[in-house]
Amino acid sequence: MVRLTRSEVQDRNRRVLLDVARAAFLRDGYVATSVASIAHAAGFTTGIVYSGFGSKADLAMQVATELQEEQIALLGDHLTASERHLLVRQARTWARSAAESGWIRFELELLLDSIGDSRLAAAQVTRQQHAVAQIAHIIGRLVPPGMLTDDAIEVIAETTVDYSIGVGIRQTTNPAATPERFVAMIEPMLVSVFEDPDATA
Repeated sequence: MVRLTRSEVQDRNRRVLLDVARAAFLRDGYVATSVASIAHAAGFTTGIVYSGFGSKADLAMQVATELQEEQIALLGDHLTASERHLLVRQARTWARSAAESGWIRFELELLLDSIGDSRLAAAQVTRQQHAVAQIAHIIGRLVPPGMLTDDAIEVIAETTVDYSIGVGIRQTTNPAATPERFVAMIEPMLVSVFEDPDATA
């Protein structure tokens, strides 16, 4: 039987806690999930949680960072079509799935909890900047070379992130709020991206 080193045990425990916390945050939200409930579900003491992450907020921030990376990568994987109408459909499918997963509510609750804490607020800013960079990379991959400047791509990426946060806020009180209007707004841009230039020549 192979004995794990102390470092390996700590890494394993962190992974277990991240997975358990992720499921709880997505299911119940950040506010309703306690450190004690996470520890109990993982089979650990609360002391293990605090020694591994420092606080509930730090644990949640790590979960949110992983979720953001995965969700935006998933968006990039969805947007693979070469035809505009299929691309729009893929964007809608991803947005619906993201909204139904509990991710948006969790992100919003964590964001609100960051207000007044300069350290957490700085971490949120870093995460938002990374989200913009991820979205910009996806847009840059989709549009023909030279069609949009890097600045234009960044503006579109920032608008997408800002709009997503806004929709998340609205959905807390209005479940009918969807990203549909945003998809409709960017559809003309997709038309121009995928329009055959020889068709209008």
